[in-house]
Amino acid sequence: MRQVHRHSAAGDQTRAGVNHPAEDAEPDDSKWHEINWQPKNIPFTENPGPIGDAAALESEQPVDFAELFISDVLIQNIVDQTNLYADQCIQAMDDTSKHARCHAWKPVTVSEMKTFMGLLFLTGIIHKPELEMYWCTDDMLATPYFNKVMPRNRFEIIWRFLHFSDNTTRPDNCTDRLYKIRPVLDHLVSKFREMYQPKSNICIDEGMFLWRGRLAFRVYNPQKPIKYGVKSYILCDSDTGYCFNMKPYCGESATLGDTVVSLLDRLAGHGYRLFMDNLYNSVRLCERLLDVKTHVCGTIRKNRGEPPVIRDVRNAHLRIGETIMRHNENVMVLAWRDKQTVKMVTTFHQNNMERVEVWQRGHQEKVAKQKPACIVEYNHEMNGVDKLDQNIVYYPFIRKSHKWTKKFVMYLFQISLFNAFFIYKAKNPQGNCNTLLSFIQSVIKSWTSQECASGGEKSATENTPRAPYNTDPKNRLNVSFAVHELVPILPTPKKQHPTRGCRVCVRKGLRKETSFYCKSCGVPLHPGKCYSVYHSKANYSA
Repeated sequence: MRQVHRHSAAGDQTRAGVNHPAEDAEPDDSKWHEINWQPKNIPFTENPGPIGDAAALESEQPVDFAELFISDVLIQNIVDQTNLYADQCIQAMDDTSKHARCHAWKPVTVSEMKTFMGLLFLTGIIHKPELEMYWCTDDMLATPYFNKVMPRNRFEIIWRFLHFSDNTTRPDNCTDRLYKIRPVLDHLVSKFREMYQPKSNICIDEGMFLWRGRLAFRVYNPQKPIKYGVKSYILCDSDTGYCFNMKPYCGESATLGDTVVSLLDRLAGHGYRLFMDNLYNSVRLCERLLDVKTHVCGTIRKNRGEPPVIRDVRNAHLRIGETIMRHNENVMVLAWRDKQTVKMVTTFHQNNMERVEVWQRGHQEKVAKQKPACIVEYNHEMNGVDKLDQNIVYYPFIRKSHKWTKKFVMYLFQISLFNAFFIYKAKNPQGNCNTLLSFIQSVIKSWTSQECASGGEKSATENTPRAPYNTDPKNRLNVSFAVHELVPILPTPKKQHPTRGCRVCVRKGLRKETSFYCKSCGVPLHPGKCYSVYHSKANYSA
């Protein structure tokens, strides 16, 4: 759990690439008081829970909840842009060989794109260092499900041409650095807001997407486990971690105050209690949010509008456990000495202490301690974004790529699946998928079923295995016909008479194909000499 003293002003000042709001003007000390603090009472007026299409959905199938966010409309747009980008790339490749893999491209469909994304999600559960290894037929490394659902070459060529917006329609004066992912980003974030009403406690923090390549708006944040990458301002439900809104930081000049107000969106004016760390908080912003009926609590940095008695306090000025409090009738600011001096700002807490149990060095059991109420609740409610980050990092299906756009869209899909799982649990408390893992597995099965993969027809190639390309089965020298039966390669929906390169001929440098394969070895072979040579000679390529 996030602890308040981890967010010291000195530590957060090292965050790079951040536009901090301007320092507040020198406060008038006469407006700050020490007694008679009474926070404003702003009632919470919303009903938390699924809303809109999510509330109307009566289903026990996880895939239906995943498609609330990753809808057919979004997938159709990705399909259209992928096909368009593939055509543009192939037309520009005039000097490529006619045998180049790009010339095998065929337009992708919605059902095939779902299959592709299902396999991509599965790579987050089954971890392998290289993408090609998922189609490896070596007994030690094999994952047969991938071969059954989609050929490796088809998966790789879809990943190569995967695209999300039309580059040719981008205006010359366009300054949107997120243009390439804008359709996906806007669609998903709007769905985040439309499907769920958060509970009364919400929080804003930064989420980091790992990217170490060159990028104009890449940032370095030493306070995060992921220190290099694309930063996003994220607003989450403190209790569940549901991502309600997010805004990637791409070097824009907007102040953090404007960013916070834009993240609140339709939540402003309904009595929400917002928790933020000292990157965002200032006395001026607290008063601004009070005007839109939103309470604030969090740590505060120096020169953010606090009175001089709080601004200039040092460790030596306070004994451990001692506090200093001031208020201006709207905002309360206090300094409390623990191991270090912690400074807080709040608009809805009383100046009272609460008893908590904490671990201390030298004690085998927790020790009772008095802490300000605002710090106790801040420590408890400020971990909404941490819950989101923690859950999506368990099953990461973001693959290596030279294009940050593909990886960022996969990051958005991870958040979408987590949000979908939470709504599924809210609608089906006794459902079969009790964990995020089982939820993702169910979605994968729905999208990669053979009926979905072949557009309604069961694939006929599922019983035609492929042998390892670089190795031969250990029992190939057993010449028993009962073991090494030569059978025809089964037809596919696209080919009635499929053929493959004969293993013996290929090793001799000949490009000859056959319509038969050894049922035991899985190796394509010509009947007759190639069959007998392969099963009788140790060095059959001589």
